[in-house]
Amino acid sequence: MKKSTYQIISELPQDATEWQKDSAVQAYFHPGENNHYSDQPDTLGLPGQRADESQLVDYSALHRPDAYAFTPIRPLLHGKAKPHMAVTSQETPYNPGSDQLVSGSLFLGILLAIPAFAISRGFVERQAKNFFYTENTRTTTVPDTTVELRNQVLLVAFTCLVLSLAYYCYALFWGDNQYDVASNHQLAGIYAAAFVGYFLIKAALYQFVNWVFFDKKKIEQWNKSLLFLTAMEGIAATPAVLLFIFGNLSLSACLIIVVIVAILTKLCTFYKCYLIFFQRFGAFLQIFLYFCALELIPMVGLVELLETLNNNLKINF
Repeated sequence: MKKSTYQIISELPQDATEWQKDSAVQAYFHPGENNHYSDQPDTLGLPGQRADESQLVDYSALHRPDAYAFTPIRPLLHGKAKPHMAVTSQETPYNPGSDQLVSGSLFLGILLAIPAFAISRGFVERQAKNFFYTENTRTTTVPDTTVELRNQVLLVAFTCLVLSLAYYCYALFWGDNQYDVASNHQLAGIYAAAFVGYFLIKAALYQFVNWVFFDKKKIEQWNKSLLFLTAMEGIAATPAVLLFIFGNLSLSACLIIVVIVAILTKLCTFYKCYLIFFQRFGAFLQIFLYFCALELIPMVGLVELLETLNNNLKINF
């Protein structure tokens, strides 16, 4: 009967040193003689024996920096189960439709714009009917109520929201851009503030220049026309932004539609400017300078401001 390690050590004198005990055990046991190893796959390896590499689990993926999540590694049973590699997770791309603040702001704006448009429907119909010709001074017109004008201002605010969200989507998804802000909500707020400032500054410039050169009646006609055009610009651009955020519309198609709407709005603004202020003058230079100074230059300034904000907020690697 083969002795155990305890029996060998117990047979030595009580004053035997550790070195003597180790020598006695090594002299009695001979590695490799009558050793019965387990027939189970060895995933760790034993001294003096090389494990079968085909049965080992590959843990190399665990040390990669992009390995954030792993599938559970199941044990190998009788060498029949296949080794499970670590599976890396991919970060979920940002979707503005699932962003509660972005989608909530858009839906809230639509809920406010619908009754505002319904209340000021008479104002919209009169402006659309009289858009392509000037009013006769002797014709009695239906005055616009204060409620209608206030709701047009609300629609202008909705236009700011829609255009800022369109540019927000462009800034995030057009290229691999990342911005040095605490959250995407701050970025959307910056763009919204930029568009609100643009419309306020443009309205102030129009009021000052028109007050200097034109009479009160023409100024009133122009203010109503400008409110109408700005409100219709936001309403016309809303379907494209909605389809991109919540639908399958591509970003390029959405931007093309928004740009086309903006160009048509500028053309209509130029035409209405001609009808109200410069039809009798017949001077092309005056209307060109007026339109460029009060419409095109603020628009170019807005684009430059947005690009400057992007360059300052963007993280450059």
